[in-house]
Amino acid sequence: MTVPSEGLGVRSQPRPRDAGPPSVPASSVVVVGAGIVGMSVALWLQRHGHAVTVVDRQPPGHGASCGNAATIANYHCIPLGNPAIIRQVPSLLFNPDSPLAIRWTYLPTLAPWLVRFLLASRPGRVAEIAAALAALQHRVDEDYRPLFEMAGAGDLILRNGSLYLYGSADSYARARPEIELRRRHGLPLEEVDAARIAELEPNLAPIYHRGILFPGASHVRDPLRLVERFAEAFRARGGTLVLGEVRAVERGEDGMVVRTGGAPLTADRVVVAAGAWSRPLARTLGDHIPLDTERGYHVMFPEGAGLLRRPVGWADIGFYMTPLEGGLRAAGTVEFAGLDAPPNPRRTKLIADGARRLLPQLDQPASEWLGFRPSMPDSLPVIGLSPRNDRVVYAFGHGHLGLTLGGVSGRLVADLIGGRPTTVDTAPYGPGRFSGIPTGRPAHNE
Repeated sequence: MTVPSEGLGVRSQPRPRDAGPPSVPASSVVVVGAGIVGMSVALWLQRHGHAVTVVDRQPPGHGASCGNAATIANYHCIPLGNPAIIRQVPSLLFNPDSPLAIRWTYLPTLAPWLVRFLLASRPGRVAEIAAALAALQHRVDEDYRPLFEMAGAGDLILRNGSLYLYGSADSYARARPEIELRRRHGLPLEEVDAARIAELEPNLAPIYHRGILFPGASHVRDPLRLVERFAEAFRARGGTLVLGEVRAVERGEDGMVVRTGGAPLTADRVVVAAGAWSRPLARTLGDHIPLDTERGYHVMFPEGAGLLRRPVGWADIGFYMTPLEGGLRAAGTVEFAGLDAPPNPRRTKLIADGARRLLPQLDQPASEWLGFRPSMPDSLPVIGLSPRNDRVVYAFGHGHLGLTLGGVSGRLVADLIGGRPTTVDTAPYGPGRFSGIPTGRPAHNE
């Protein structure tokens, strides 16, 4: 897809025919970030009549959105931090093959984030975080549906559920609190034995003990193409795409100014949805948000696409195998090492070896990839008005759930900008939550 370098200003556009009546006058908005979250925000804003420009240093979908596990995990309400993780911190520092690893050289930089992470791993806080994540998960299908229709993307979505495997009775027993937590929040799941797993996925080697089937989950045939479809629909409806690196977001005389390497962009409002690169932009506004980066890896097996019908996760290593149009993608694990360290070959080997254990039919992977997940210490995204400038809305920090929560985030941002009551109480996701500044908005029931 071609991204124009000209047309740096926000141009007017016709009000979409399917837009509902806005509660406040339509405005011009610059969205910083063209990943799945940024493009979802842009489409929702267009639905409500706003004139939108999206700016990113890469073409739409070419960041973390193109290399994820391709799962719409509408069952995931378990934060990364939990009491079990606290007990495992020593092994995380000393075992480079742990599902969650920390590079020693990055530890001084990560330390403040890690303290907040440990505080968020206490039982009472985990219960609050799970409830907040579940509230978003219940909106996933409803808030993506209009976007899939606008983009003509229904053919990219497969609704075959998702399967998660446990290799032993001990690992399954350790998962019991998570299973019950999902049930308490009404997220559908089925506990399945080895015989049922073999029926669902007969090509898997029988090295599993038990598993969980999430029947309502979906996955995407090609996550990059999904974002590109969103971008095509956005442009067809009058949106402007700008290729450029954003350096600062500032208040101007008549609104907001987005500083890039070229001409500045001006608008009434700005949405920061730049993923792992959002923290320095928030800092230019005076907001200090404890965002860090989880480095995620994937490997591709071109010959493996027909071996599975649905995404299959392996709890013992912490990765998913997902059948895509271009082959089988094995993706996952978590590494904290920042944005600048080179790829760690041990991480890709860990994933590739695990995939070949489960699917011995696989050969060597044909390619590998490293991407950067924007990660908050409490596993909750940042969605809300800037505490220092109510013309700026944040939508980043989705961790492993960017693809899952794109539609939900887009609708919440559009409602915040439009002055409408939100479908979910946004207080738990407010950017001021670590400094005690309330920036949420109560929800209303539809």
